[in-house]
This record gives sequence, C-alpha cells and structure tokens, in this order.
Amino acid sequence: MENKKKKLSIGLLIALVGFPQISETIYTPALPNVANGLQASAYMVEATLSIYFLGFALGVLLWGTISDWCGRRKAMLMGIIIYGIGTLGCANVGSVESLLAWRFLQAFGASVGSVITQTILRDSYSGAERTKHFSVMCGALAFSPALGPVLGGFISEFYGWRANFFALAILSVFLSVWSFFLLPETRPGHIQRLSMDKISLLFIEMTKSCALWGHILLIGATNGVLFGFYQEAPFVFIEQLGIKPSHYGFFGLLIATATVLAARVSYRQSAHFSAQFIIQCGAACVFIGGFLLTISVLTGIFDLITIGVAIAIVTLFLIFFGIGLIIPNSLSHALKPYQNAAGTAGSIFGSYYYCLIAGFTWIMSALHNGTALPLPLYITILGFVLMAGSQMIRYSQFDLDINLGQGHFA
Repeated sequence: MENKKKKLSIGLLIALVGFPQISETIYTPALPNVANGLQASAYMVEATLSIYFLGFALGVLLWGTISDWCGRRKAMLMGIIIYGIGTLGCANVGSVESLLAWRFLQAFGASVGSVITQTILRDSYSGAERTKHFSVMCGALAFSPALGPVLGGFISEFYGWRANFFALAILSVFLSVWSFFLLPETRPGHIQRLSMDKISLLFIEMTKSCALWGHILLIGATNGVLFGFYQEAPFVFIEQLGIKPSHYGFFGLLIATATVLAARVSYRQSAHFSAQFIIQCGAACVFIGGFLLTISVLTGIFDLITIGVAIAIVTLFLIFFGIGLIIPNSLSHALKPYQNAAGTAGSIFGSYYYCLIAGFTWIMSALHNGTALPLPLYITILGFVLMAGSQMIRYSQFDLDINLGQGHFA
C-alpha cells in the first residue's frame, strides 16, 4: 500500500478526474453560436449536454468492471483513446444529430477518468486520509467544470465553437502520454474478479440499499444543479442580461471558489461533526440559495442588470458552497460496504447517479422557455431532492445503529 502511495501522482489524478467535466462545459458559453451554426433549436443543442451524461453512465457502468479484470491502468488508457476519437468527431460535425452521436462516444471514453480515478483512490487510501484526498479531488471537480467556460468563452469568441473540441483533442493526447508513463497499477491482489452471477447479486444488493440510494440522489442532484446551471445559464446571462461570453466564464470561477472553500471547511470540520450533519447543512444551503434566487426572479429584481448580477453572485455562492459540503462526504462514504469489489461497485453506483444527472439535465432543457425563471426553480427543486437524500442516509444509519444495539447485525 505504501509503495502505491509513493508512486501516485496527485497532479495526474487531478487532471484525470477533471478532464471529463472540462469536456462537458468548455463549449457551454458558445451554445447560442452552436445553435446558429448547426441551424438547430436551443432544446436540441442543450440535449448535447444530456446525451453526454447518458454516454457517461454507460461508461461508468463498464469501466469499473473492466478495471477489476484487466487493471486500472489499462482501462484508463483505453478510455482516453476512445475519448480522443469522439472529441475529433465532435469537432467535425455538420449537424446537431451528428454532434449528439459523437458526444455520446466522447462521454463514454471520458467517464474512465471519473470512475477509475475514484477507484484508484479507494485502492490506495483509507480512513481520514481517503477523505482528505477526496476533498482534493472535490476541488478539482469544482475547478474543472468552472475552467471549461472560462477557456471556452475566450476560445469560441476568437476562434469559433469548433476550436473548443480541437483543444480537447490535444488534451487527450497529452493525458494519454502522461498516464502511460506515470500512472501505476493499483488494483489490489485480493480484488474479486466477479462472475456475471456475482455481479448480478452485487447489483441486487446495492439496489436494495436505502442508504446507497440516498447517496445516489445526493451525487445525482448536486451534479444536476452544477451542469443544469452550465446548460441554462448562458441563455440567461448572455442572451438576457447581455454579458459577453468571455465575461460569463468568470461565473465558473465564483462557483469553483465556493465549492473549494466548502470542501476545505468540510475537511477541517470532519473531526468535529459527522459526515451526515455536514451533508444536511449542504442540502439546506442549496435549497435556500435556489429559493432566494427564484424569489428575485418572480419579483422582477433579477431583471435589473446590476442588482440581478449581484443577487446571482450571492445566491450562486451559497448554492455551490452547499454542493461543496455534500460531494466529498458522500463520495467518501457511499461505497464503504463494497470494498471487496470496488471497481464493479463504483461502476454500478456511478451508472445510477449519471443516469439521474442525464435525466435532470434533460428536465432543464425541457423547462427552457426563454425566461430566467426555469433555472432557479430547477435548483430549488433539486435542493429539496438533496434534503430527501440526506434524510434517507440518516434513517438508514439510525436503523443500523438499532440493529447493532440489539445484536441483529452480522
């Protein structure tokens, strides 16, 4: 175990866990231009974000199991190559339908960065050290989607929206070379290479877990808020408030700052408060922030450009601070009962919550009506979902404590 820790490059792991999110958001500032360039509706263009998560869900379902069979390193390299092929396809499309297809393949390959990186961390660390590294990864997960709009805003404004995908193709080459030389194999010798029967039993066991479904709701809804924002916000801030694409990208830095600060607070307070309590605080922040933003839109205050931007800054900071409290605590604790099949369990867990993310982002695109109201209303609803998920974990833990006290738990 100690040798694996010494061989791991945290910088590489941050890059690997971050590039899927950069790929999701880098061209969001150019969504109106994509719609014009491909002569497609806003609904169809926003659907390219939803289809990304469907491809991601399929990839997450498969890559973890593949990594249990052939190793983490080989699975990572295969996924990055597929991602590069899909990215080049996105750069050369002539219709929105083709973009949907290539985005699906791009996401399928990119998903390896999420599931395998988390699996490598679970292979190599445990206890408080694992939570510490997941907090670091949470920071990367915050900055990577935020970095996408900043880069994409400038790239699309000066070079066009297709240039975003060419930049990602170059990134895929860089990551494949870096991983080839510096990514070690971390699959434990005791890992179970499950047969289809055992995979089915594991799937059934995980599906019956109320606590796990609580974590699925937490991760699905937090990412639903994050990517629903990146999906809808360009139409709100660029088209309605008249903010330049290059300036809009800096909202991502605000979001990243809030999320990283929350992850830092979570790490410092983990010795004093339970993960469950921190998650509940995060869910409350998201709900309150979404509710306040909704009220500002309904009362017309948001339409006053200067005041509207100020309200957006305050409420978005609160919303994404809450998300930063939830993600590292949920990811760190969700799969503790399934360590003997970490890759496969991670695949099942990830495929569930990425299907939820796909569904949530599709709902956001369906709600799009050219006004500012759907976005804050959507965030408020998902804030309620987060509170429900935190309660599911709480009551599951309560039942577990009762069973342990009565000696019924084996």
